[in-house]
Amino acid sequence: MRPSRSVTKELFGARVYVGMHSFDPELMTTMCIQALALHEHTNPHGMPWSRSTRESLHLMPAFDPVIRLIESVVAQEYGCSVSEMTGREVVVKRGQCLPLHCEDTDLSAVFILSTQAQPDPSRSDYSGAFVLVNPSGPFGFKNLPWEGLRSELIYPASGMLLIFPSYLAHHTHPYNAEEPAVELHFELSVADNHANQRLRQPSFPRSL
Repeated sequence: MRPSRSVTKELFGARVYVGMHSFDPELMTTMCIQALALHEHTNPHGMPWSRSTRESLHLMPAFDPVIRLIESVVAQEYGCSVSEMTGREVVVKRGQCLPLHCEDTDLSAVFILSTQAQPDPSRSDYSGAFVLVNPSGPFGFKNLPWEGLRSELIYPASGMLLIFPSYLAHHTHPYNAEEPAVELHFELSVADNHANQRLRQPSFPRSL
């Protein structure tokens, strides 16, 4: 497209949702206990990525409120319906982390059940931080003068829900607490529900 006037635009944004959601403390405790039990059953090697299956949360109905929450947020914030979802527990112990990776689904979601990490960014200690990497990274890591950081650090807290496009590479910094972090990770396929045209449009023009 040839512009009719001179324009400067920010292009290629990725829609990322971060929100805090309160569940009953008893339910949060129940989900933590069941997630830890699933971890022992499905992950005998004990590392966050070394598991025999990526789908386990369907085994226990206690996680249904989180599933319904994700479906609601995807509808409200992305204008889409969830057509398929798989979920798994992720338990991260002291010194462990998730390596850099991305998924082959549409959206990824992470719900934090419990974390005791004590990061101190002033001392370059980013313990437990969840990192989203700018997709331009693989093609050039140089940070241009007008650009922000090539990575976004998100510090988990109990009750936090994070949703982002699955093509965004992500990883975590090593965890530094004695009590393990307990998380629920989901991969989603979505369909446009045409319910909210505003949400289907980016916050910037599609082209110059």
